[in-house]
Amino acid sequence: MNARTSRTRSLGQRIRSMTDAFGGIAACAAAAEAGKRPPRAALEAAGIAPDAFDDVKFG
Repeated sequence: MNARTSRTRSLGQRIRSMTDAFGGIAACAAAAEAGKRPPRAALEAAGIAPDAFDDVKFG
């Protein structure tokens, strides 16, 4: 494997990771606005511990 292929793969992984994080954040925001608990996968993608969200109370 040459350096360019390795660098491209690394860039692709970074972009995918950022996309997953922003998608998780958007899903969490949409669920919170609807007064619902976000899915566990969305919380993990956003970097929020799913168990920590259990204490959140909705109006």
